[in-house]
Amino acid sequence: MTTLGTKLTRLRKNKGYSQQELADKLGVSQPAYHKWETDDVKPDLETLLKVSQVLEVDLNDLTDDYNSLIQNSQFKGSNIVGNHQPVINMNSPEFMNQLLKNQEQITQILLIQNKLIETFTENIRNSK
Repeated sequence: MTTLGTKLTRLRKNKGYSQQELADKLGVSQPAYHKWETDDVKPDLETLLKVSQVLEVDLNDLTDDYNSLIQNSQFKGSNIVGNHQPVINMNSPEFMNQLLKNQEQITQILLIQNKLIETFTENIRNSK
């Protein structure tokens, strides 16, 4: 499995950009971009969309094997799941916080998806 950082490095070098040049095009600092290439930090989906546009690659090329934005949280030892029984404590503040966080992530995904659709529609209009 190729990591996102490896893909970013390969694509950047194929375009002949330095990390600084690509970071400038993306409107981020070079240290921030470097963290993406070393897989220390993962950019959000909206940033990946911008990366795909600058590097002229399909967003799917970047997101293949990319960890889902909605990560499976590890609840072991938390008060969401009982230690000895597979029962979810619906009254747990931790559960409610996680639920709200997931809803926020879903909202972000929908906003980004709308931008993707707008970009796709614009590309179709421009190609006519």
